[in-house]
Amino acid sequence: MQNQQEAQVRDPYRGHEIRVWARRNDSGAWRDEVQVYVGGARIELAVPAADGPDWMTESEALLAGVERGRYLIDKRIDDD
Repeated sequence: MQNQQEAQVRDPYRGHEIRVWARRNDSGAWRDEVQVYVGGARIELAVPAADGPDWMTESEALLAGVERGRYLIDKRIDDD
């Protein structure tokens, strides 16, 4: 995400920080974008594209992004 604005949601979780943005797609539905940071540095996780459902509201997309970020962190920690 180039020229990224400040994250709409920042969620500290298990020593990581999840940053989430909600964006409208071409059909007008909301989608989430997720990035994960440790110590202020972005870490690359295998973040699957949000191919799941489109969300009717911005709030739903943000919540889904936080949940997806937590899942990815749990997977990273538990797989180590």
